[in-house]
Amino acid sequence: MTATPLIHLQGIRKVFLTDEVETHALSGVNFHIEKGEYVAIAGPSGCGKTTLLSILGLLDAPSDGEYTIAGQSVARLPPPPKSASSFRRSISLATSLLPKTWSSHSRIAAT
Repeated sequence: MTATPLIHLQGIRKVFLTDEVETHALSGVNFHIEKGEYVAIAGPSGCGKTTLLSILGLLDAPSDGEYTIAGQSVARLPPPPKSASSFRRSISLATSLLPKTWSSHSRIAAT
């Protein structure tokens, strides 16, 4: 029997709606990250990397699908205090500035 993954995404979708356009940023993203794994999100411009990182960092919620951290659904987590949200945005910015060579360690297609 395998241990519960640290992060697990199943069928994650993100749709942005406006009055005129329905934009499907993520469609059916499935993956898991085990404790101790190093992961990089890589892909072409517009493929959904930032959207996926925003969901992983709990800055945004998926339109559909299941996201769990250590077996607990993030949909059931209480909303974070505003200071925590600001901190997570700082972390997201810092990770986006990492050297591009780091992305060669592990890749996940976001679409």
